[in-house]
Amino acid sequence: MAEQVNQRIENMINELEQMRRTNLFDDEEIREISRKRKEFEYRIQRRVKQKEDFVQYIAYEIALLEDISLRRKQAKLGEKKKDIEFAVAKRLNKIFKQFIYRFQNEIEIYFEYIKFCSSVGFNEAISGIIGQMLQIHGDKPKMWQLACKWEKEEQNNLETARNFLLKGIHRHPDSDILYLELFQIELTLCFKAKSDEDKEKQVKRADVVWRNGIKNIHDINFLFKLHDTCIKFEADSAIKNGIKEEIWSNRDNKDVWSYIASKELEGVHWEEIEEFCEEESNYSTELKYFIGTYKEALNQFSDESLCSKFIHGLLGASESVCSDSQKIWAVKDAWSFGLENEVLSSEMFEFGFEVLKLENTKSEQELLQILNSTSSNIKQARYVWEQKLLLNKADEKILLQTLQEATKMLKPDDAVQLWNLMLDNVVSKEFLKKLYMKFQNCENTVLLSLKPNLLKKMYEVNGLKAARDVYEDLIKAPPTQIEVHTVMIEIEKSQEKPNTKNIRKYYECLVQHHGSDNVDVWMDYMKFETELGNTQAANIYRRAVGALKKELVDMFIKAQTMAKLK
Repeated sequence: MAEQVNQRIENMINELEQMRRTNLFDDEEIREISRKRKEFEYRIQRRVKQKEDFVQYIAYEIALLEDISLRRKQAKLGEKKKDIEFAVAKRLNKIFKQFIYRFQNEIEIYFEYIKFCSSVGFNEAISGIIGQMLQIHGDKPKMWQLACKWEKEEQNNLETARNFLLKGIHRHPDSDILYLELFQIELTLCFKAKSDEDKEKQVKRADVVWRNGIKNIHDINFLFKLHDTCIKFEADSAIKNGIKEEIWSNRDNKDVWSYIASKELEGVHWEEIEEFCEEESNYSTELKYFIGTYKEALNQFSDESLCSKFIHGLLGASESVCSDSQKIWAVKDAWSFGLENEVLSSEMFEFGFEVLKLENTKSEQELLQILNSTSSNIKQARYVWEQKLLLNKADEKILLQTLQEATKMLKPDDAVQLWNLMLDNVVSKEFLKKLYMKFQNCENTVLLSLKPNLLKKMYEVNGLKAARDVYEDLIKAPPTQIEVHTVMIEIEKSQEKPNTKNIRKYYECLVQHHGSDNVDVWMDYMKFETELGNTQAANIYRRAVGALKKELVDMFIKAQTMAKLK
């Protein structure tokens, strides 16, 4: 390996010498270039090749080429380019070849190599690189597309680009990206045709391409992309109309209606949808066709996603299609249409209902009527039940009945949030007692998580005695969360004259229920007794060591030791 490296370094001597003679670099800089190259050469000659070594070497040499070019401009030097730049470029070419040989599966290398060859004028090598790339990676349609784009965009050679695509399609007959690229090229050639005869020939070729494409690719989105390509490249009307007819023939697919509607907003019209539109309308022609298309689609397909697209499309309509006031009316009409036909998603229902509330044009009774008329899927949304509770807050009987119905229908987590909403809005002592009785009779185990909030609310509304009674009830029906005990402890501590006996009783309940697997409950209990100045803390310490699980005992002892140090 050392001999190979030394030989390569010797081959650089003339190049480095010319750099010195032309004063492009001083002696110190040339020594540094020599040192860096030697280091890189050793790294790429190692037995185990690393991709990063090649990448760094190539990056260094490309940066050096750019530096040489900059220094030449500054010094206004034009001599010895063959001995310097050409030598660097040749070395880079060899490094790239080694790189590709060792890492053939790294696709990006080929394109970096192509870019390099183009930048230094090695254009004759590019076709060979592309050929090698396709030979190794021809199983990937994307590679044929990239080869085509290179020829089309960098070389402005549409014929070669077309040949690449034809070969790629022969290998990948179901590749939409290759058909779309070929279709674009054929349309470009149509546009560039110099005679009517040539244009007619190209139109036929483009027509054959898209028709062959749909025979092999049975995806409606491919048809949409073909039509979009027609619009972009201003295709001949015969081609455009042929694709539009094909799209319409697939109208049993709901996505076709969404696509056609979106195009109507852009001014691309399907005559077939005119029969579904209202003749008398204050809306623009485009908006009228858009609305008519979606309403007919929703009559044929009872689909929530289709209705959501309808409303989103209206919200995104441009000012050229409708004014803000027209947009608002259109959105409200679409929302009402979705509600009546039971195709609103829960998210869309919430959006529209919030708009109605903000407008403040409907009474509470009318809003309740809307909530009660929703479809079964929307009734499973927590939002509907929250609104029912808020609108019925003056009628305690209906509130309790609504809460009971919601608990049966909603998911457990949603039911818990609904109960919490009720608790947050309770102001009546009697109603809170009724709510508590309803809670006691509830069979949903998830609602047990409400206990701490329920206890807190009982204290806030009904006072200390009511809170003590509720606490006694709650601990009779385990499991109880730690928070049930800590909330009651904090309530007692917050009194003007805290009842030490009661607090101690609550701590005893706490360690009884949670003392085997929680260190903090014992720590808090000991802190309470210590602050009172009692000798009970030592006894609690011994009880904790005996009650805690073995793996928690050491943690408890350490925590106690740290507490004493503080």
